[in-house]
Amino acid sequence: MATWQKQLKDISMALAVVGGIWMALSVGITDVLNAIFDPDSVDAATANELGGIDFVDRIAISGVVLTLLSSAGLGVISVSGSNPPFLNVLIRYQSVVIAFIALSAFSTEVFDLLTANRDWSTFTDIQNSYLLFLSMSVLSGIAGLLVNRN
Repeated sequence: MATWQKQLKDISMALAVVGGIWMALSVGITDVLNAIFDPDSVDAATANELGGIDFVDRIAISGVVLTLLSSAGLGVISVSGSNPPFLNVLIRYQSVVIAFIALSAFSTEVFDLLTANRDWSTFTDIQNSYLLFLSMSVLSGIAGLLVNRN
């Protein structure tokens, strides 16, 4: 029987993947990659919707890509003996790593979403999907820590 922590981890990760896919499709794959590697090349409207793209956004958007490519998303990459050790750690603990990033930079927004105080209609699809990804990663990360505490 699955524990409530495991169910919370799985469901919140599924919602994080939905948010990540929605964000990537709303922004466009080119702007997703540009946000990580060349933020000055991101479409001005996209950058404006994100409130500018700084270091934390670049790391968080890298988390979107990692999540979508990992077994939680499309299954393109997974933990493997042929991977560098740091990549295996990132894949294994992606939701925890993203949770720390989200809480350090977006805690007010995350808590607004988690406590049902977010007015979704006042934000764009890009902003909503980005925050859905971050907030659900926080839930998944916390639940993952609870599942693995034994």
